[in-house]
Amino acid sequence: MNIKDLVNRIRTSLGMKQEMPNEAVLGFLRVLEEVRAEELTCDEIYSKLDEYVERQANKHDAAQLMPLIREHLDICPECCEEYEALLKVVEEAEQK
Repeated sequence: MNIKDLVNRIRTSLGMKQEMPNEAVLGFLRVLEEVRAEELTCDEIYSKLDEYVERQANKHDAAQLMPLIREHLDICPECCEEYEALLKVVEEAEQK
């Protein structure tokens, strides 16, 4: 059984009659490819956020060096808000 058949079987079992087009199946697969087995919790992010912000403020590519943190910040508004506030404080301190 291929992925498209599996997805269509799930849709049918949920009462969704329309067959899923190839583009939708490919989009679904792209999302699945992006899912990581490793993810960081908000507590883990907070413990590493100062290092991430320092790297970012010093013009290092923090997102490339610490991709799990960047991914978490992209999906977690609370952690992203903390990151932006901390980055602003660090950047303002460096300008003085």
